[in-house]
Amino acid sequence: MKQLAIDVFISFIQNPPNQSLLNQIKENKLWQDWFLKNENPLQIEALKLLSSNEDEALIGSDFVSLFISDIEYTKAPPFASFYLDKDKEIYSSNSNKIKDIFLNHRFCDFLENEPSDSLVNELLFIKELINTKNNKALKDFLEKEFFTWFYLWSKDLLNGSKSNFYKGLSMLMEDFFQELEKNL
Repeated sequence: MKQLAIDVFISFIQNPPNQSLLNQIKENKLWQDWFLKNENPLQIEALKLLSSNEDEALIGSDFVSLFISDIEYTKAPPFASFYLDKDKEIYSSNSNKIKDIFLNHRFCDFLENEPSDSLVNELLFIKELINTKNNKALKDFLEKEFFTWFYLWSKDLLNGSKSNFYKGLSMLMEDFFQELEKNL
């Protein structure tokens, strides 16, 4: 189920949901019946925000301003380099370091058209480590690489979002990783 949650996160970081998908999510009560329920107030608030009725245009506009705008106007770019490198370079020594970690673990299913340290690539790697039950590598990667920037990114996403959808998504992701960290 953790892998499915990561797939949901990746999906909405790569593309905003269209109205048809929003209708399906509402019909199937995805957020009300979230499959990794806990009593964390962060998750409860996130699911409430995600369940609000927002249209495709607002969410799509928010997606563009959060993830697509040119770097000077991007509020929360989904790659670690922006947060870790003083020069705010997209492809940096951090990207190369993360790529080396991927290759050392024989993980080759990352998106080469994005920096290795993009959130999507790091989520794909985390998903792979969960799938292979490599908890030692997962814990090491989360502590030494992912958490060095993820919570800052999540706060930026929360604060920069205009839509409840992306506010809720950032909170749900934060809750997911807090729970994952607790259970390692």
